[in-house]
Order: sequence, then C-alpha cells, then structure tokens
Amino acid sequence: MTVIEPPTKRIAVIGATSRVGRAVAGIFLDLGWSLELTARDPNRIDPVIRGSDESSPRVTRCHALDLADADAVDRVVASIGDAPLDALVVAGSPFDETPLSEAKAEDFTHHAAAQLAGPARLVEGLRPALTAGISPAVLLFGDLHAWSRPRPHAMPYLVAKAGVEAMVGLLAVEIAPVRVFGLSPGVVGWPEDWPESRRKSYLERVPLGRAGTPEEAAGLVRSLLLDATYCTGVVIPIDGGRHLR
Repeated sequence: MTVIEPPTKRIAVIGATSRVGRAVAGIFLDLGWSLELTARDPNRIDPVIRGSDESSPRVTRCHALDLADADAVDRVVASIGDAPLDALVVAGSPFDETPLSEAKAEDFTHHAAAQLAGPARLVEGLRPALTAGISPAVLLFGDLHAWSRPRPHAMPYLVAKAGVEAMVGLLAVEIAPVRVFGLSPGVVGWPEDWPESRRKSYLERVPLGRAGTPEEAAGLVRSLLLDATYCTGVVIPIDGGRHLR
C-alpha cells in the first residue's frame, strides 16, 4: 500500500512569544513545517515567524490562548482542527515567585489551571490530530526546582510545575502511541528582575558555570521530537548540571 504523506508536517507551539517558544517556532519554520502558534496576544508573535510564504505549502496560523481559560482552550482546539498534527510543544506558562507566606488559594488555582488543566485539556482535544500525525509527540516544560532541587519562595508556581513533570508519564500511558516528553530547565534565560548578585550566586552551583539559552532548549526540543522515536514518558533536565548540587 502506498502511503501519501501531507505536503508539510505541522507543529503547534503554545506560548510562541516566550523566549523558548519563539526559538522552537523558528527552528520548525526553517525546517519547512506548518505552524500553529498561540499567545495571549497573538499580535506579539514575531512578525518574521508569523509571515507566510505564498510560494510554499507551509502555513502559519496564530491563535489567542490563555491556558487558564477552559473555553479559550476549546476554541483553539477547534481552530487547529483534526488534520494531522505531528508535534505539540507547550512552552509558555505564567511564572511568579510568590512565597507560601503570601500565597492565596487563587494563586494555586491559577497555576493549576494554566499549567495542568489547560495543557491536559489541550492534549486531549488535539489527540485525534496527533494520532493522525507521523510519529507524533507532545513536549511539556516543568522546572528543575519543582522536584530535583526544591527551592523556597515560589510555592504555587513550583507545585504546579511538579504536577507537569508527573503528568509526562501519565500522558505517555494515556495517549500512547503518541510520545510524551518533559524538559526540566534550570535557567535557560534569566528572569528579567533577577539582579546580578542573584545570578552570580545561582551559577556558583551550576557545574557548567553559565546559564543556558532559549536556543539550546529549543535544540533539545527538536532532537526529542524528530530523533527520539523510541522514547516516551521521560523528563530530561536541561540545567548545566544544577540538579547535581
């Protein structure tokens, strides 16, 4: 039987205005994939990535999405549709450093919705499209400091990220044979409000002695999606060795 592949493969990048999301979108743009890009404000997506080449079968579409809004998730699922989808990368999520002493119930609820319920609902909604893809894969982002190296002063955020890392294995079983990966980053781009003294102190415990870059994280995403065809359910640290000490 002759199998006719679609003219281009297709990837959905959730959080295309984040530094890593933008880098992932750029890599797959260069590979000639069609892009489904989301952001809370799609107008902020890089115009270079948004632009479509009319001479190419590749298509780029942008969607408004707040992962904490279940109705918005359902609208994006409907808009992306059930045509074959080869990869889904959830790269954007809210980050804040609210300590337990200041955290309200709403802080925990918001992070649980944006980082757990929203992505889970998105994956399930897009499951028919993913199942129709070629060696399809889902990739989620946790946080090194949720499990491997717990740290204080960001409880609602890190509890939700711990849930994301737990969800990787659960999804790998639930939606098989779709592959599921998690990345557990340390610093792959400094938070803008971190002073130089805090950055220096952090790097003292990173064996490689430097912060990572969004491009390095995006390169690992590419390798997992394209080459790790017999792996699933794994969470990989990308932290310069910070998980070691």
